[in-house]
Amino acid sequence: MKILLCHVLKLTLLLAAAAMSLQADESDEILFGSKDKEGSGLIAIIYDLKQKQNRESSNVSAGEYPDVIQEFLKSGWDEQILNRFFRITQPLYSTQIFIPRISADIAPKAYGVDQVIKPSAWCIHYKGQVSPPEDGEYRFVAYADDVMAVAVNGKTACVSGRPDMEMKKVWNSAEESGAHAFNGNLLYGEWLIMKKDQPIDLDVLVGERPGGDFCAFLMYQKKGVDYQRDKSGKLILPVFQLAKMPIPGTSDGKSPPHAAAGELWTQHK
Repeated sequence: MKILLCHVLKLTLLLAAAAMSLQADESDEILFGSKDKEGSGLIAIIYDLKQKQNRESSNVSAGEYPDVIQEFLKSGWDEQILNRFFRITQPLYSTQIFIPRISADIAPKAYGVDQVIKPSAWCIHYKGQVSPPEDGEYRFVAYADDVMAVAVNGKTACVSGRPDMEMKKVWNSAEESGAHAFNGNLLYGEWLIMKKDQPIDLDVLVGERPGGDFCAFLMYQKKGVDYQRDKSGKLILPVFQLAKMPIPGTSDGKSPPHAAAGELWTQHK
């Protein structure tokens, strides 16, 4: 009887551990998107710049990583540059990009390829057609560790990230930085006139250079709106969203503050 109880207890613990692992995997996937292509979301493709398409070494290390990202942005977001590197054929679909401080290895895990892609020198390219909640002048506001770039209709409109990525060689904000975000500050993009139900091509690139910590935040501002401000006087902006979803990690003091209820953007297919 004792032996049977011992086996039952061991099985119960194993099942509980498996359930916790599944929940963690599901949570990781939610941060980066869903595998359900029938749902809404920007298509999100992960690339490993350390490997060529045939899985041979590309000789791109942390030192060369910024050069590749800069080359991609300077080319006008020519995907042929990223296609030199190993990419996963199964994308995720993301309705927001608001990822609090996490370990860089969670991104490959979210795609189910952590045995294939090590947690350094990777990037994710999000793309899709979207339109704003209403007519107006908008700009995207962003920060990521190590890099985030945003393009509208093929033209770079905002680039942010760690100083050692040297993204000022590609694009530089003319304004003072925004609210604190993990280990940096949000940067304001260029003002662009947009119309409700008139789609724009939206591209977003995020990436991790050496491994370690990662975060990514995409927000927006509409000209003429009287937003609240945080204790340091910085604007509290809405998160870019294509669907109503929980916004993770906002109580850790590391993520940027966000407006309580931002309006949804529309996805066009």
